[in-house]
Amino acid sequence: MRRRILNTALVLASTFGLSLVSANAAQAGPNGTCALGEVCLYYNSAENGLNAYFPQTFNIPSYKPYAFVQSEHGGTGANQSVYNNAAYVYNRSNGNFGVFYNSSYSCAVACQEIISGQHIDLNSTMKNNNASGGGGGF
Repeated sequence: MRRRILNTALVLASTFGLSLVSANAAQAGPNGTCALGEVCLYYNSAENGLNAYFPQTFNIPSYKPYAFVQSEHGGTGANQSVYNNAAYVYNRSNGNFGVFYNSSYSCAVACQEIISGQHIDLNSTMKNNNASGGGGGF
């Protein structure tokens, strides 16, 4: 099991030049905002008002058990699964972040790198096709 986790971390690091550290539980920023040190995935694109979000502070090999929560931008999408429902990402962490089409950080089909400090709509391949995410210098 440890070998598998290490191999996944090495794949992430080599793919995106990420620095990986131990994870802490995700905690929402004050008043539903994306806090410094988090990577936040939003239910809607910027054009559609962002709405609910998911604050991420650790690498997640599958978004299936996670759900969006209400943000300062609204609640549309709250309680919906993060898995295959993200349209926008705000990277407030100190490292680059990868959004992956497949679970377990696989770029076999597609993936998108979000640079530290960047906030951006996911590209047409990745929008609503996000199964895992990691990096971010967590």
